[in-house]
Amino acid sequence: MRVIAGKYKRRPLSCPRGQTIRPVPDRLKESLFSILQPWLEQAKVLDLCAGTGAMGIEALSRGAAWVTFVDSWETAIQTLRQNLTACGVDSGYDILPRDVRVALTRLARMEETFDFIFFDPPYASDLYQPVLEALGQGELLRPRGLVLVMHHAKNRLQETYGKLRRWRELKQGENILSFYILD
Repeated sequence: MRVIAGKYKRRPLSCPRGQTIRPVPDRLKESLFSILQPWLEQAKVLDLCAGTGAMGIEALSRGAAWVTFVDSWETAIQTLRQNLTACGVDSGYDILPRDVRVALTRLARMEETFDFIFFDPPYASDLYQPVLEALGQGELLRPRGLVLVMHHAKNRLQETYGKLRRWRELKQGENILSFYILD
């Protein structure tokens, strides 16, 4: 696993052993960031269920101004910190070590908004519905922003969640990346 392009290109990223963290395949990550590249410069990004931080670090590498990483698993937070240090990222981010639902409530209360929200929970997680419903309220997403949801092909997500509407899907093997926009 590595950073694909930008300032931190080719820097290796650590991943804890086992199947708790499932990194986004490089090919799918590369396709996603090719689509996002024109809008990444100075973007503000929220990386939910951040795991190793690969998605947020890739965004920073390609010009995002700020990334807020959220994960509740201590091993993931330690790995994320190691990866930020290994890439030489010393600013432009914060880490919220807490449950994603708690973090969403806190961020909404603080009136934070984001251009891109990455959401990549474990595939067997029960977080999809409540988190997408919370994001569907539209409080955290800036106009013309995107919510990007990684899920297994067997887990068919709804077309809409509140104010969010699925705009596009990228498929690669068993992985699907669904793009949601504010309706």
